[in-house]
Amino acid sequence: MNEVWGLSGPTFLLLFVGTLAACVLLGSLHRRIAFRGRRDVPVDHLGPQQVAYLSGGAALALYSSLGGLRAAGAIGTGPKRTLVTTGALPGGVTPLDTAVYNAAAKRIRARRLAAEPWVISAIDQLHQGLEADGLTVGARPRNLVRLWAIGPALLVPIGVLRVSQALGEQPTAVFLVPLSLLALGLVFVLARKGPLATTAAVRAVHRLRDRYEHLSPRQSPAYGTYGATGAAMGVALFGAASLYAMDPAFAAEAEIQRLGAGGTSSGFAGGAGGGSCSAGSSCGGGSSCGGGSSCGGGGGGCGG
Repeated sequence: MNEVWGLSGPTFLLLFVGTLAACVLLGSLHRRIAFRGRRDVPVDHLGPQQVAYLSGGAALALYSSLGGLRAAGAIGTGPKRTLVTTGALPGGVTPLDTAVYNAAAKRIRARRLAAEPWVISAIDQLHQGLEADGLTVGARPRNLVRLWAIGPALLVPIGVLRVSQALGEQPTAVFLVPLSLLALGLVFVLARKGPLATTAAVRAVHRLRDRYEHLSPRQSPAYGTYGATGAAMGVALFGAASLYAMDPAFAAEAEIQRLGAGGTSSGFAGGAGGGSCSAGSSCGGGSSCGGGSSCGGGGGGCGG
């Protein structure tokens, strides 16, 4: 049997498959350890925005803040689907609430909130606090686990080159083509960043979701009963559907994306059509209804 690069076809295949398997197994183990998190970290003390960040990232944290401020009667919508302030900023708010409220005072559209410098700073502060508590994974460990993609990335051109130089070794060429394609696919799998929240944090959020099942839109909760904190926590745990259940006109006019808890979508996208406000209020013109209950206690006030 002819040898290419000093290796027979079967030997090369064995080394190729062994290297690929090692990258996958070690990379998966590294990823599992890096994202595991501490099981003893309590989440009961977390406010709605922190829970939202763990559940759906920065976009859901912003929606949670919008939900809390809306329920507190602090913000609404104005002409051209812009946010406006409709009341004073409640006490006990978070830095993100303050940033969103100040952005609303500038009458910008909700979809542009994520680009506001104060909002960006507040989101960074939120992430840093969760990372310090061991509930999210930092940029460095997230990038390190992606380095395992280098192995399959190097194997792809090696496999292609081997096939081109060993066409006479039919069995080798036949097996190397699909193996090289497999290696290419694994590059994208191993190079993914992974979730922000640790595995332990995600499981804790699932437990919180069970505990606050009464806030689920499926239960048709009376959000006014639970105050602004309850409204913000509903959004944090059950996604933007809670905003549509609480105040469909505001959610539609603010172009709230139907982002679910645990979803992968991010940012703000075009909204849905109109609709009337929830119980006890009505809309007029281009603005949504005002009012709502004041900020409830616990959980860090309006929006957490």
